[in-house]
Amino acid sequence: MTFWSATAIIVSCLVAQPSASWRSGAEGCWDEHLLQRDDSAGAVAGARAESVQEGLTPYFSGQAVDVVLSAEAALAWDEATGAILYEKNIHSRRPVASLSKLASVLAVRDVLAPAESVVIPEAVRSVQRQGAHVRLPPGEHAAVYDLLAAGLVASANDALTTLAYAAAGDEAAFANLTNDFVRRHGLLDTQVSNATGLEGGEQFSTANDIKGLFRLALKDQTLRTMLASEGGSLRTREGSVRSYTSTNKLLGTYFPVLAAKTGYTPAAGQNIVVLTYGDQGQRIGALVLGSNDRFQDIKTLVEWIKRNYTWP
Repeated sequence: MTFWSATAIIVSCLVAQPSASWRSGAEGCWDEHLLQRDDSAGAVAGARAESVQEGLTPYFSGQAVDVVLSAEAALAWDEATGAILYEKNIHSRRPVASLSKLASVLAVRDVLAPAESVVIPEAVRSVQRQGAHVRLPPGEHAAVYDLLAAGLVASANDALTTLAYAAAGDEAAFANLTNDFVRRHGLLDTQVSNATGLEGGEQFSTANDIKGLFRLALKDQTLRTMLASEGGSLRTREGSVRSYTSTNKLLGTYFPVLAAKTGYTPAAGQNIVVLTYGDQGQRIGALVLGSNDRFQDIKTLVEWIKRNYTWP
């Protein structure tokens, strides 16, 4: 774990339990629940949630009736209460590129231990010619933990392909494994055809399902640490070292990031999901799909939420 990863986890847990002791706060830090599906569509302002604590839900107090985004779909929510603060086309199925890696890593966590060493298959050569990768050397061995980190932080396609082969034998079998995982968790508008989110086959998700996958990942301390990291390095058992940095350009800026994942393909456009916080320590989840400028869109959406909602 890097210094920045550890710092992100500590900040995240302190924000989650600002008035509790570190021990009691840590005990509940990862215990977050999935929101239930809502069938409304379009861009809607006004906090809405099921099973929230009365009196704690943020309420709309601003003047703006909508926010202008380039994204085809968007969603924002209050993490503490589950109140939906903004939604736009949240049930529209669409390609989501590397955001589908959230489903992949969750499926991997079901079957592979972090300390397990797995072989890097020849199949990585194909994905190394497409999109992000960390130049993994076929035939060498890497730890599952390091591959998960490279796959989430650097969005490394060769890392996820290696994990897919280790978990299921080949990519097609891994896609079946992952699709079974998402169905078991009630995410019925998500389907993958590979471990990486690269184009090919029938695969899709929705803003609502990405929120669900993201919140599942946040419940896993190992994954949550990775989703907050600015970079890292992978060392194979044979001694090869690969360093990498995050694809998230919001890290290191004024915009606070507790966790995030990005994704891009020409078909999917620019995508990002984040967990951030406001001036009162309130945790805000937000995502945009099919954006022309994901980083600007997500900042615009979160700033709009902060200006137009009041937390009790």
